[in-house]
Amino acid sequence: MLRWKTILIFILAVGISCVAAAYRFGDSAHAIGMLSADGGKARHPFKIKSGKNGYTLIMTGIVLPPYQGDVRIALEGSPVMNYRIYDSKPVIDLGIHRRPELDGNILHGVQSGDRLALWLVMKPQSAYDLEAPSGEPSDTDMLSSEPAQPDGDGPTGQQPLKLSFYAANSGQKLLQIPVVFADLQQEGGAHGSHH
Repeated sequence: MLRWKTILIFILAVGISCVAAAYRFGDSAHAIGMLSADGGKARHPFKIKSGKNGYTLIMTGIVLPPYQGDVRIALEGSPVMNYRIYDSKPVIDLGIHRRPELDGNILHGVQSGDRLALWLVMKPQSAYDLEAPSGEPSDTDMLSSEPAQPDGDGPTGQQPLKLSFYAANSGQKLLQIPVVFADLQQEGGAHGSHH
């Protein structure tokens, strides 16, 4: 049994390395979240640096009981980004874990106890479309971030970027993970301390 686990981990590592090599990520961040009917919880935000041509957000998490159903994933807020979501499927699926099916930005058939591993590749939306290098999706094939839905925690208007998960049938919030541009936050803090 231990030998099979070792082989599976090796195959997964090779798959992740191949994806990373193909996309030449500009900056990346990881966050862990728990999706639940009471709004979910993230352990910490995604922290990335501004000014890059591309970013990758890696989200791992678990679905807490009693939620089950389809889940809509949305990147919301500012700055506006073009993005695409990928499911981190094993290269060879041995059927050890049940996996919901990802179709665009909808996870179909999510059940309590499901473990999620998603990659979100995003890049700033430009005023004009650049030709994508061969093998990479063009801007026109990607989704575009939406205005953030007001959550009652702050002023309405321009909201910071966050990765959001909603029940597809009801729109109920299951989880939101902030995307923090760490260098801008530090500059803001430094400027604030001089006043």
